[in-house]
Amino acid sequence: MPVWTSPERHAGKPPGEGEDVPPSPGGRRYAQILLALRWLVPVAWIVGAAAVWQYAPGVSQLPPAGIRALIPKGLPALRAAQETNRLFGSTLLPRIAVVQRDPHGLSLAEQKAIVRQAISLDRGRLPGFPKGAIAAPYVNTLAAFPAARERSTTAITYLAFPSSFSPSHQRALTLRYQREADKIAPAAATGFLIGTLGETDEISSHLRWVEIATVLLIFAIIGLYLRSLLAPLVTLLVAGIAGVLSLRTVAWLGLETGVAVNREVEPIIVVLLLGVVTDYSVFFLAGTRRRLQAGEARVAAGRTTTAEFIPIVFTAGWIVALSLATLRVASIGFVKALGPAMAVVVLISLFVSITLIPALLAILGRAMFWPGLGRMRPAREGIRWSLARAFRRRWVAIPAALLAGAALAAAGTGIFRTRLGLSPIRGLPASSTASTGNRWAEQGFAGGIVSPTELVLRRPGIGSERLQQLELGRRMSRVPGVAAVVGPELVDPLARPYVTFSRPNAARYLVVLDHDPYSAAAIDDLTRLQDRMPSLLRRSGLGGASAAYVGDTAISAGTVSAVEHDLAYVALAAFSVDFVLLAIFLRALVAPVLLLLASALALAATFGLTTYFFQTLLGYQQLTYYIPLAAGVLLLAFGSDYNLFVVGRIWQESAGRPVRDAIVEAAPRASRAIAIAGIALAFSFSSLELVPLSSFREFAFAVAVGVVVDTFLVRSYLIPAMLAGTGRWSWWPGRRGRLATRAGAAEDDRGP
Repeated sequence: MPVWTSPERHAGKPPGEGEDVPPSPGGRRYAQILLALRWLVPVAWIVGAAAVWQYAPGVSQLPPAGIRALIPKGLPALRAAQETNRLFGSTLLPRIAVVQRDPHGLSLAEQKAIVRQAISLDRGRLPGFPKGAIAAPYVNTLAAFPAARERSTTAITYLAFPSSFSPSHQRALTLRYQREADKIAPAAATGFLIGTLGETDEISSHLRWVEIATVLLIFAIIGLYLRSLLAPLVTLLVAGIAGVLSLRTVAWLGLETGVAVNREVEPIIVVLLLGVVTDYSVFFLAGTRRRLQAGEARVAAGRTTTAEFIPIVFTAGWIVALSLATLRVASIGFVKALGPAMAVVVLISLFVSITLIPALLAILGRAMFWPGLGRMRPAREGIRWSLARAFRRRWVAIPAALLAGAALAAAGTGIFRTRLGLSPIRGLPASSTASTGNRWAEQGFAGGIVSPTELVLRRPGIGSERLQQLELGRRMSRVPGVAAVVGPELVDPLARPYVTFSRPNAARYLVVLDHDPYSAAAIDDLTRLQDRMPSLLRRSGLGGASAAYVGDTAISAGTVSAVEHDLAYVALAAFSVDFVLLAIFLRALVAPVLLLLASALALAATFGLTTYFFQTLLGYQQLTYYIPLAAGVLLLAFGSDYNLFVVGRIWQESAGRPVRDAIVEAAPRASRAIAIAGIALAFSFSSLELVPLSSFREFAFAVAVGVVVDTFLVRSYLIPAMLAGTGRWSWWPGRRGRLATRAGAAEDDRGP
């Protein structure tokens, strides 16, 4: 690493007079070369973006997120499904259902017509449908579903189409079946496949509004901060070029390498890109503006600002990118691909920003800040400066750090109440067909009817033990959380010709749980049944039989368990990456530990507040399972990014002076720029609220709240207090700490 400055530069100058930090030799060389080529840089990027737009694929060409991308590989429920296929020829795992409902009651003629339509499809006699399609109808009559909440009001028909058909093709066939069913009684299609494709539709239809809202917010925030009309336009131009290059690169990599990048990630990537570019723009724009106000020429101001900020911005960008890339170790395909995709976006945005923004600043100069560029005014008053001066006293800094840490820890208590689950149907708008069908099914049957759990028992001769099977079914139906059980001796006579429930050495049941099959409550229901199963088998005379669970609830339970496992490994990887890069940049070990401790407290507070807001205040059953993983790594990455901007400036100023004097000089100015960048980033992610999916609302809230907590409490208050409290030991064992010791150790220990 280059040496930033020397102790002698402060000789004869009182601290806090606003002197500039001499840039590193590497930063100076970079700035000189870049600004010498300043007229070529915009042309090169514009031509490059136009070529990529013309010839590279777009994100819309990526496939939608399939079922395999949303769940980990190798789950016990998936292995059990394969074994069930081998034993019985197929599983009873429904991905699609058509629900028909009349709250005043379905007539006997309507019920018969519903069953006839299903039989026609099942036997290949329904025009326009392929052979091999399967339909299994149930009506909530007393015989078919004893635990139904109503009687003869609702029918559900499970559908299955050949696996060679794409999800879109299967949905088209389902909607055709729904239209035919609607002629008999009001019908709505639902199920996992219908829900996930509905999410894709919602994202696609609202993406444009997310982009427009984010652009307008960034324009307003940058424009008001700099009092300029051109500066936000330049920021958006840079973001547009970076967007074309990064989105097309992500799409190309996804198609060429086979990495399961899905089109559903586009809103997150767009908002991330705009936030990253805005962050880096704010620092270059603010630094150049200050120098222009001081009377420097445009090229000199641009060169000095670029040389000063390039090492910090470059290192910060790599920290964000590598932190996001750690999501690659996750076990869920959607998250596993999202991390590297976001890392690619950050790196491309970084390289566009650190070249194009300085070049345009040197070209436009004072015109960039029209009409708000005036004379530089001293900025030595306000809460930031008062806090920085107060932190020069260790007896103030240490209690302040403890108080802030306690506040974050208190907010973080909400994580002990966090529950995770899947939301492929309930996460959709209430007016969607999948939500409507799910609601009807729950009203007429029970919460888990849309996707029952399949219990498979194996033991030699179990197929002939009919009385024991009947007894087990009765006992299972009395377990809390189980709404109904359909088994070898309990199956509806209408379904017996179409479904095999028993083999000589195997038997299976359909278990309908009380709650939505993808929810945390349903996972609790299934866990309770699994815990009691050995006792139930023994008391039913089937002791020694092995039990396996197949279905969406079993998959949801395995997915949530995998996410909780991934959280530990991804957190370890991300914190390790950040620690190494911060230690290299700061040449210290103590400061990186303090910074990451602050980041950990901020993450705990963020997800505690998110849990309190959604589960306690709004009454959500759970958070979407991947939110802590994806949002957590993103927040850690940006937290380290902002760490570097604050601590990097303090580190620069601390050469040859006590750390607390360096904090007084550097922290208020850096925290002001970070505040604007944080506001822009928080509002950018808030625009994801426009996508009417619960997962996007939760993600947007978590990131926005996390950025606000990180910006205004952690980086502007907690970090300066922690560094002031530890003093020169912050830079141990680096040379910077020894210089500070020789220059003012006595003052650093006693305070002024």
